[in-house]
Amino acid sequence: MATIFLSYRRTDSPQACRIYDWLVRRFGEDDVFMDVATIPVAVSFSDFIRQAIADSRLMLVLIGARWLERIGEDDDPVRAEVETAIAEKIPLLPVLIGNTAMPDPDQLPASIRTLAFRNAVIVGVSRDFHTHMQALLPKIESILGRLAGHSLVMDDPDVIQRACASVIDSLKEAYARTGIAEWNVVWEVVGPRDFVKTNQIYVTLFLHRVVRLEALLELHFILSFWGYFAVSDHRLAGWVIHQLERHPVIPFALDVNGGEAVDVDLKIRPSDEDPRQIWTMITNEPLRLSLAYVATIDPLREAAEHVSRP
Repeated sequence: MATIFLSYRRTDSPQACRIYDWLVRRFGEDDVFMDVATIPVAVSFSDFIRQAIADSRLMLVLIGARWLERIGEDDDPVRAEVETAIAEKIPLLPVLIGNTAMPDPDQLPASIRTLAFRNAVIVGVSRDFHTHMQALLPKIESILGRLAGHSLVMDDPDVIQRACASVIDSLKEAYARTGIAEWNVVWEVVGPRDFVKTNQIYVTLFLHRVVRLEALLELHFILSFWGYFAVSDHRLAGWVIHQLERHPVIPFALDVNGGEAVDVDLKIRPSDEDPRQIWTMITNEPLRLSLAYVATIDPLREAAEHVSRP
C-alpha cells in the first residue's frame, strides 16, 4: 500500500488533484494514495479505504472552505478517514487550502479533536501554489525520515555505491546489445572532480542527493552527455529516455548478513528536479545536456521476511 494517504472533500478535488500530481512526481505513484486514482473496481470502498489508511505512514488532511460542513455527521467519510488514522496512530498533517483557517477544537467532534492541535501547512490556490508545494515536500520527507525504523536496505553498507554502478552498468550493457552502438561510449559514475570529459564520448552519472524514506532509499542523480557534437548528445539522451521508460526496474541484490544476497527492486523514474540547477551547484564547467532521475531501492516483502534481523 501507499506511504502517503491523501484525505480530501470532493469540493476540494481540483486542488487535491494538483497536490496529488506533485506528490506522485516526488514520491512515485505507488507511494501516494488518492481514492479516485487508486481504488480498483469491484471492491468494498470503505474496507479498502480503511486498509489503505492502516497501511500508510502519513495522512495529509486537506482542509478547504467547506471542509467543516459535514464533519459533525456520523456518516461523513472524511471524518471516518481521520478517525481511522487516529485509531491506527497514523501521523496527521493538516493542509490548509488557500485562506482556510485551522478549525478550532470546539468545531470538531471529540473523536477527531486532536487534529486541531497539529501543526498545519498552507497551500495556496494561485501563483503561490508552486512555492508552497516546494516547501511542503521537504516537510513530508522529514516526517517520513523520522518515522523510518530498521531497513533491510541499510544492512548493506555499500548499497549506494553498488546501486549507482548498477544503473550505469545496466545502461552500458543495454546500449551494447542494441546493435545501434555507432559510437564508442564510455559509461561512468563520477564525482565533482571528474566533470571534465573531452577525449571520448561519455555518459556520466552524478549522485547529488540521498533520501531515506521509511524502508526505502532514494538516490537522486543526473545523467550527463559529453559528445563531440550535438547529434551524439541528442541521440544518446533520447536512447536513455526510451530505455528507462521501457525498463524502469533494474535487477539488484543487497549484500547483507555477511555476504548473503537478497533481491530487491531498484526502480528508476524521472525526477522533477531541474538538472541545470544541480549542474551549477556542483561544477563550473559549461552546461552539458543532462537528465534528472531518482532510483528507489525498495526491499521486496519476501526479501524482508527471508533475512533474520538481530
